[in-house]
Order: sequence, then structure tokens, then C-alpha cells
Amino acid sequence: MVAVQSDVAGAVALTDPRTGEHLGRVQLIPPSAVERLARTAHEAFSAWARVPLSERCSLVLEMARILEHGIGDLAVSFSQEHGKTVAEAEAELRRAVEMLRWSAEAAQDVVRSSELPDRAGTERIVAIEPGGPVLAIVPWNFPAVVLARKLGPALVMGCPVVVKAPDETPAVAAAFDRAATAAGLPHGTVQVVHASPSVSDALVRRPEFATVTFTGSTRVGRLVAAAAAANLTPCVLELGGHAPAVITADADLDLAVAALVAAKFGSTGQSCGAPSRFLVDRRVHDAFVKKLVEQAPLCDHQQVPSGAPGTMGPLNNARRVEAVHGLVLDALRRGARLRLGGAPLDRSGHYYPATVITDVPVDARVLLEEPFGPIAPVVAYDGEDSAIAMANSTDYALSAYVFGDPGRTDRLCRSLNAGSVSLNCTAGAAPDAPLGGRGASGYGYEGGSQGLLAFGRLKILQRPRSEEAAMGH
Repeated sequence: MVAVQSDVAGAVALTDPRTGEHLGRVQLIPPSAVERLARTAHEAFSAWARVPLSERCSLVLEMARILEHGIGDLAVSFSQEHGKTVAEAEAELRRAVEMLRWSAEAAQDVVRSSELPDRAGTERIVAIEPGGPVLAIVPWNFPAVVLARKLGPALVMGCPVVVKAPDETPAVAAAFDRAATAAGLPHGTVQVVHASPSVSDALVRRPEFATVTFTGSTRVGRLVAAAAAANLTPCVLELGGHAPAVITADADLDLAVAALVAAKFGSTGQSCGAPSRFLVDRRVHDAFVKKLVEQAPLCDHQQVPSGAPGTMGPLNNARRVEAVHGLVLDALRRGARLRLGGAPLDRSGHYYPATVITDVPVDARVLLEEPFGPIAPVVAYDGEDSAIAMANSTDYALSAYVFGDPGRTDRLCRSLNAGSVSLNCTAGAAPDAPLGGRGASGYGYEGGSQGLLAFGRLKILQRPRSEEAAMGH
């Protein structure tokens, strides 16, 4: 389902991205609800923070168990709302459950006090305390795994969470909300709402929130950071990406194409971490393009059964179709060569086929702007320095991929400006690893111990080691 308009009643209309049919509405909270939500989270904090860590972790584990039990039915609703294939929806939900479990299990080791060496007879302890209520703003493209990466760590750290859920994919956030209640989390610990941009801005500005965590576009991320700055509220921002995939002359092209096709066209390319600029050594350029075109997926209505391996769903909404097609047309007008796809499909729904373009000039918008769709622009390069310069030529620095001989790619991998570099694979974000961007891709980390500690605060406790030390003996 996808939001297409907001009416005077404060609701958002939803349509099926495969058919364009009207499916229902999502109710938006009024401006008057902002203070109540923030105060409820603030009031819940004092009680939730006092719950022992082990008990908080047990409740999050139970929440994960409840979600896992309902994955089958939820995946169908999720697929209908988003446009992902059912298999993609189910895989994301399983990743979300894994994230919740990891947060609950890892917290026992991560969230503990530590000692610093004595200094002038003074004992020093670093304690980790719950930071306070959290505002989590979740995107529509990966609502399950992104919500889990925010909600799990915040809850085990002792922080109540107000979730500003995506209007386009409401079923996922609603399922998390029900699971939290069924697991026995106290009232006010998890609040899930849908809100207009102006009401969301008002939430970010509430002083009750100790942390704002946002995943979304760079443009909106800048607005969130500016609004949060009014109260000096720390943010975790995972923003846009424009990941280069560098293919060297000695790369295993079969391995590279198989991995990149899955990463590029999964979820119809609507991922900030997807490879979106294919930089290929000129000596293997033609062979790489041939394999890429041959292995690109069909849309899910073109292949029977729908959702079979190798199929791709529609884009989530008409705006994405228009934006993706605009990037393709711009590249073609500037002299790029169309090898596959290149136009919206003549049918109902928001389908755009897998598209491959080559000979893309450096000033084409598709090389400068995050495409967020099923476009694979391929650019030939000559020499490693040229590849590094092209890969680092945007302000985005979230993910990067390299395919080549491991013994010869160390300098290349280390020279890429990205928070994550994958060699001969397209490994996604794992629960135990920090995910974070640089530059226009944001700051702060989700996942790993860094993601847990983002919702905590450090306190240094200092005292004389003994009375004799305090008296100078």
C-alpha cells in the first residue's frame, strides 16, 4: 500500500502498488497529540529504566518470539503494502526477528560497568545508564528490519520508544506494537503513531526525547538534525546512499554479476545500501554488461509463479516511477546507451523494469543522485586511481562493493570512502556489526555494541580507593 494524499480528516489513502486499487486509510495523529505522546514516554521512562536489564531482555526476546510466530501472515500483508515479493518480505521479517534477539542477548555483555586504572589513589568506574525516551522515525522501504534496529536496542537499554511509522507500510509497525503488548511490555514503553511532516517536526522538537533516530533521505535528515538541535538532542541518522561497485579486470564475473543482481534489484532497488554505480575495468566491461543484461530479473507479473526466484516487484508508488524514469531519460539525453528496460511497463500498478545503461557521462544525474530504483548505470574506467576517484566522487558514503583478486584489492578497498566496504560479496547489515554512513549518508551507528550504546549515557563514578588514600597516606 502507498500513501497518495492526506485529507481534511487527517487520514492517508492507501493503494496497492501492483494494481493501483484503493485499499484503505491510515489515521494520522493531530498536533494536539504530540505533547501527550512525549509526556507518556517520559513518564514510562522512570519505571522502565528501573526494570532489571535481564528482565528487559527477556521481554524483548518474547516480543521477537511472537513476531516470528506470525511471519507467514504478516509477510503477505507486507508484500501487498510495499510491492516486495512475499519471499523478500518474509526474509526481511526474519532479519528483524534476528535483530531483536541479538539486542536482547548481546546487551548482557555490552551494558555493564567497567573500571579504569586508578589515578592518584582514586577508583574510577564507567557506568552505562539508560539515556531516556527515544523518537524513532522509520522509512517505508525496509520498515521491519529498520524498526528492529532501533526498537530492540532502545528497549533493552531501558528507553521507551515513540515510533513514527511509515504511512506506506502500516502493517509491520502495527505488528510490532501488538507484539510488544502481548509480550507484556509496560504501558507507554512502545507507542506507534502515524504523523504528517509538520507533526513529526513537532515531535522531534519535544525536549522529553533524549535521542532521535531517523532513517530516510538526506534532505529530510538535515531537517531532523536541525529541529533536534534546538534542544541539543543527539541524533542517529542513516541517510541516503549511492554505493559504487568496482569490478576489476581480474574479478570473477559470474560471482560478481550474481551477487550484484541480487543486491541491486532486490526490493526493486529501493535500498540506500544497494549498488547503484557500476564501475567496470574497460578490459572486462563488455563481458560484464552482457552477463548483467542476461541475469537481470523480470517483474513478478511476467513470470509464473509470481514471486519465483529472479522476479522483482513494482516500485512502491507513482512518485518513484516518475523519479526513476526521469533519471533514465536524463542519461539518455546526455548520450548514454540503453541496454535493457528504460520505460514504465504499460499496465496497472507501479512497475518499472530492470534497466541497464552504459556509456553514461559523468554529468548524468543518475551518477550524482541516489536512484532508489532498478537502474544499473555502468561506467568503464582505466586504472585503479580512476576507479577510486569515480567511486569517491559523490557526497554519499554509506556502502561500497569491490570485486577482484583479494590479493590485489587491499589498497582499493581501503581507499573507498564508505562506512561499509564488501569484497567479493554484497553482505547486508548484520545485527552484531555497526552500520553508519559518512557525509551526506549521515552519522551515528545502528547495530553492534555501538548501536546499543547509542541509547545509553556514560557516567564516571570516582571515589578514593581507601580512607588511607583519601587522607594521603
